[in-house]
Amino acid sequence: AASPYWGPPSRSATALTSTTTSSTGFSPTVAFCFTINYILGTGFLTVPWAFGQGGWLLSTVCMILVGVGSDMAKNYLLESLAWAQVLLDSNMHWNKKPTTSDNNNNNNNKTPRLVYSPMVTPNQPSKPPPPQQRHNLNVASETTSLLVRSSSMPMTDDEENPTTTTPVGSLPGTPTAGRQRLLVTPTSSAPTTSSYAIGHDRKFEVNTLCRVFLGKRGGLQIYTTFICLYCYCTLWAYTSVFSSALAQMWPLPSWRNLLGDTDTDQDVDSYLWYSILFATMVVPLSCLELNEQITVQVIMTLARFVMLFFMLSTAHQVAALDDMTTPRETVPLVQWSGVHQMLPILVFAHIYHHSIPGLAQPVANKRQLRHVFAATTIFSTVAYTLLGLTLASAFGPHVQQSSNLHWNRYYSSSGDTNGGWWHYFVSVYVVCFPALDVISAFPLNAITLGNNMLGAAYGSQIHQVENNRWIRIQFRLLASIPPIVLGILERQLGTITDYAGTTGFVIGFSFPALLFLQSRQKALSKGFAGTTAYTSYASWPALAWSLFGFGICMVIYVVYFLIGDSSD
Repeated sequence: AASPYWGPPSRSATALTSTTTSSTGFSPTVAFCFTINYILGTGFLTVPWAFGQGGWLLSTVCMILVGVGSDMAKNYLLESLAWAQVLLDSNMHWNKKPTTSDNNNNNNNKTPRLVYSPMVTPNQPSKPPPPQQRHNLNVASETTSLLVRSSSMPMTDDEENPTTTTPVGSLPGTPTAGRQRLLVTPTSSAPTTSSYAIGHDRKFEVNTLCRVFLGKRGGLQIYTTFICLYCYCTLWAYTSVFSSALAQMWPLPSWRNLLGDTDTDQDVDSYLWYSILFATMVVPLSCLELNEQITVQVIMTLARFVMLFFMLSTAHQVAALDDMTTPRETVPLVQWSGVHQMLPILVFAHIYHHSIPGLAQPVANKRQLRHVFAATTIFSTVAYTLLGLTLASAFGPHVQQSSNLHWNRYYSSSGDTNGGWWHYFVSVYVVCFPALDVISAFPLNAITLGNNMLGAAYGSQIHQVENNRWIRIQFRLLASIPPIVLGILERQLGTITDYAGTTGFVIGFSFPALLFLQSRQKALSKGFAGTTAYTSYASWPALAWSLFGFGICMVIYVVYFLIGDSSD
């Protein structure tokens, strides 16, 4: 008895498939723009200097390898989020082991199922119906099936006795209704293991994953400490970058100078006022959700593209303005002595993994996340490589650490007859871009930090309070205000940021790999499938262990040279 209806889907299958897509949310393009704003922060301005230190060939190879590692870490986090969605119920308790039928369905096994079919059986022989009226049924009797009922569906009282037939007419040849038990094999299977995906109904921050899969002490506390140190120093640096750039470009008159105090440093007051201006813009943005700042973030993505275009297209013109008494040095192919300066910059330029849960949540189709993030990684890696090669070849190994400062004299040296207003516009735009850049980067990182602190504070009760906007705003304020205050009090970050930056290796590489290993092991131990919708080339434990070790080794490597430099 053939029928397309095999009864209602199992509970586990429904849970896996009902929340992975939504009619509302970010399109892939908008998600790409948000991710670009996370990755292409002010750090990309130091990439040309890194190429000058390591040599253009060695730096290019390292850039590609770091990009691959970043893509692997992204896949590991997506898989960990998908397994958390399946393994944990609404109360943050472990779900039960899947039933046998669920496992069979997840493995695409076509298990035979017992169904019941009411049959029409004639009381006396009669001629078969015309061929055009026959149904193509896989039944070993000359009967016609009217309905197929799954054994999982309830039966009426009249159906309790499977051998009873009830006459429905008195004339000879009147058919009677009976029921036949049939063993059939479904032609289509239930959802496969690719149904394990991130859902729309709840979100797991990375520190929540650490608490679940790595333990409260071994995972949650260590990761929360690292993410707070990393993000606070990053936001502190953003405040300093914005205020310093504008104070140098457009210094404001000091109110104390107006009162006759000529000993007052005008730049100090300008820095203070620009810091306050910065706070009035980024703190409110930090209290908004991502879907409430789409316009700002998309505009800033376009501004980043314009910045890259200006730097790539005018780099050799700017380099030609320098007064060179001797021929310019060329960047060597390989320079091993500068690896310890080059490699950390390339790694930091790719770190955005701590923000993946926040970026993934508003996306409408969660199954496209792997491709969206992969496209972002490919784009950023290609853009970094082009920028590094172009500026390193134009300015040589002595390119400035903040490469945009080369454009500071673009309009003044070119003259009005040669450049005019266009050179002035390009110069101001490139030099002041970091100030514009941090306006969009600050709230994105503050949201990530606030969400992680919220998860650390409420633990297993996070899903009971995460929809309370007032509670979220409190943690966003706690994330965004202190670094601005620190930026006002201390403009030079000093050595602390050098050491705090080393936590980025652990956040971006080691923790994602370790979460993948532990979540996969937990899923397999509880009888769930070992693959998800985000399974990829990187889904091998050996590769995950390699990436974990790379992050740890990078921390040791950088700290060793920092200690050596400070002792000198």
